[in-house]
Amino acid sequence: MELIRSTKSNVNFILQEFVSTSMGRDLRVIIIGGRAVACMERVAKEGDFKANFSRGGMVRSFEMTPEIEWLATETASVFGLEIAGIDLLFDGEHFKVCEANSSPGFEGVESCCGIDIAQEMYNFIRVRLGMFPEEEENEENMN
Repeated sequence: MELIRSTKSNVNFILQEFVSTSMGRDLRVIIIGGRAVACMERVAKEGDFKANFSRGGMVRSFEMTPEIEWLATETASVFGLEIAGIDLLFDGEHFKVCEANSSPGFEGVESCCGIDIAQEMYNFIRVRLGMFPEEEENEENMN
């Protein structure tokens, strides 16, 4: 609080509640087109509390429960995100939203969940643009 008081008044601070039951681990849920397509648990390396894969955290597939799916898809919807990485903290037997990423990394989730996120994004964009597979087949047959 001293730091806040000693800074300029036009500086913004974001404070996050410390959730002790989630220290060093969280979930990343990938949302594409309003659907939760993958869920992984991230665990921080020894002595760290940030569990990001890009910072050396370990990742493993995690069961997508109805609660996780609902919380992640609703969070993405509230923020108007069709493609997102929703980070959830473990809060006892339930979860709390930590962060909504509009441009999530997906190397970690691909490595542990066996899903090609780039292909899923491509498929979503094609559907969004009205480009369906049967149209491609018809075009190929005409050539």
